[in-house]
Amino acid sequence: MGLFFWKDNRKIDHFAQAVADDLFSYVQPDVALQHVLGQSEASKKKKAKIDQKFTDIRLQIKRYSEANSLGVYGKARLLKRFNDRLEELGYEVEVVNKITENFVITNA
Repeated sequence: MGLFFWKDNRKIDHFAQAVADDLFSYVQPDVALQHVLGQSEASKKKKAKIDQKFTDIRLQIKRYSEANSLGVYGKARLLKRFNDRLEELGYEVEVVNKITENFVITNA
């Protein structure tokens, strides 16, 4: 990362939006809310696929952070833009918080 780290902000924003859009294309907001709240009536196979998608999203973010040597500011910006995009797409705050919480815990 260079001296002028903020020049990468557009790249970070674009990546965060792409990852959020990827999640949206696979897990709709209402399904994600039911899954997070434990009220999903989906089969075990479907629940496992949703869990796997959440894990894939966390891994994509982690790999991007490591590959681009994002510091604290970069990681915070990435998560903030990702969360903002999820809320724009209609995800409830509970879902966004759960994804963020899992990311922070697994990358501590």
